[in-house]
Amino acid sequence: MLLIVCMGVLHPVIGQDRKAVAYFEKAEEAFKDRSYEKAKVFYDKTIEIHPAYALAYYRLGQIAYTARDVSATKTYYEKVIELDPENSSYVLAYTFLGSEYLKIGEYEKARTYLQRALDKTSKNSRAYQQLEAQITSADFAERMQKAPMVIKPKPMPDILNFKDKQYFPVFTADGESIYYTARNNGADEDIFLAKKGVLGWEKPVSLPKSITTDYNEGTCTISADGKTMVFTGCEGRNGFGSCDLYITHQTSNGGWSAPENMGENVNGPFWDSQPTLSSDGTIMVFASDRYGGEGGKDLYVSIKGEMNDWQPAMNLGKVINTAADEVSPFLHANGSTLFFASKGHPGMGGFDLFMTQKVKGGFETPQNLGYPINDLADQFAMAIAADGSEAYYSIERGEHVKMYQFELPEILKEKINPTYYLKGKVTDKKDEKPLNAQLQLIDLASRNVISTFRSDPQTGEYMVVLPYEGNYGLYVEVPEYFFKSLSFSFDSTTKKSVKDLIIALEKIDKNKIEILNNIYFDTNSSELKPESTVELSKLAELIWRNPTLKVEISGHTDNVGSAEANLDLSKRRAQAVVDYLLSEGLNNTNIKAVGYGETKPMAPNDSEIGRALNRRIELKFY
Repeated sequence: MLLIVCMGVLHPVIGQDRKAVAYFEKAEEAFKDRSYEKAKVFYDKTIEIHPAYALAYYRLGQIAYTARDVSATKTYYEKVIELDPENSSYVLAYTFLGSEYLKIGEYEKARTYLQRALDKTSKNSRAYQQLEAQITSADFAERMQKAPMVIKPKPMPDILNFKDKQYFPVFTADGESIYYTARNNGADEDIFLAKKGVLGWEKPVSLPKSITTDYNEGTCTISADGKTMVFTGCEGRNGFGSCDLYITHQTSNGGWSAPENMGENVNGPFWDSQPTLSSDGTIMVFASDRYGGEGGKDLYVSIKGEMNDWQPAMNLGKVINTAADEVSPFLHANGSTLFFASKGHPGMGGFDLFMTQKVKGGFETPQNLGYPINDLADQFAMAIAADGSEAYYSIERGEHVKMYQFELPEILKEKINPTYYLKGKVTDKKDEKPLNAQLQLIDLASRNVISTFRSDPQTGEYMVVLPYEGNYGLYVEVPEYFFKSLSFSFDSTTKKSVKDLIIALEKIDKNKIEILNNIYFDTNSSELKPESTVELSKLAELIWRNPTLKVEISGHTDNVGSAEANLDLSKRRAQAVVDYLLSEGLNNTNIKAVGYGETKPMAPNDSEIGRALNRRIELKFY
């Protein structure tokens, strides 16, 4: 129909020039048969005779586009528009030219062509929506270039950039281990690990052969403590599709378990790749081109169930995903800030980097990271340090790709809730032997368990992320040992991670005393505060596991007030703890409450710190 209309318009124009018509008709026959070289010869003869034959130029533009000759396509389409600017049949010429000028940053020209295409396109079509998005991108890019952020990218050390191509870096929460994909030109992708030593980054090492095979493995993600990894494998494994996601865990000897396919709840007969894990390893976001999405490649999420099984992946929805591609997600250690690359949201052209915040019910509208983080080239992936200070990404120059880092501008830092962590080891108090302990991080206000994890069986080392400000309890348990409870507060003024926190546990034995750190009372009150219940439940379980031992719960105070009042308060507080334990079903003949008042101080009462240490509840088996 298009050909008939155009021919009907153009034949009267060329009047009696039948030779041009004959050449054009031969060209059209060859074009329909996809004999493009032959068609081009006849179209060239047509415009040689009749230089104003717009449809002939349009067909030549289509042939050049098929041959991926962008320059020639551009020349032909511009000639078409010059000759016949009002013809709606040439909307694709306007679209092409607008898109190309958008790519090279000539935003005024891009906007002019795209607007003309929009005026000639049906409002109910996907093409109309795409054109609107491109015009918005042109407006956005022009604004961003007029107000650039100041960033100073610098290459990461040469010891890390040791191959032709390095990309997709991820870090443990302490920033002391980096995992990334690297390869030489013409070789397959592998995953490498480098650790930070006293003098800086050490030489990268390839992961074990069970992970880095002779095929492509890459785009990995690591949990905050470095003990769980998910990576992409594309050939040589029993998978569901072209690329699948595989999971592996660090073993007791410091190696890695045999990788396991994450199963059909995560992988399908399509491209599943580019995973990112939450800090505790229970939430995974990844990219996939499976059917049923918003279009192209979309971002999906899978959550780890109570039985350690990964739940069916769900599309992140229209706020994140567009009709174009969304790839390369990076979930920040705070668990709420998501970075990703997109072609569909307003940007500088091609793939741009975006960030969004997880809120109740979904995500906020993604925000472009701005210029010059995003520019005319494609930006695919970025990692952000746990404390929100540094950004890491790759830059391609010719045949080489290197990893770079830069300090994040304040305007972006303000939008990222920084994350900090506890790090240390669990040992036996007597012989300092490392212990394989279970630890729980608990929000004392909500009494919710934030994270459950274990220390390394060989070293006793552990690490856990603090996802937000608040009051926390850390509970450490090993069979046959007293459990240890620690409490601490974290807010925006406490911008320092707690490193080398050695937790020494004592074996359960008669007459050993343990302080219960997370039992709280109001001043001069013996009524237990709600945040005490987590500790009390742990205490009840410990006593229940040791039924042959008797228990003394003792209360202690500082020296503020009279000795008589302090003795009475200490007795009442100890009794409040015993009453709670009895309400849990424990034997009342095995538990007694004792008050010592101010008679057994742990520290001098001449400071608030000393007085706080003296106000305590203690546990003793006897």
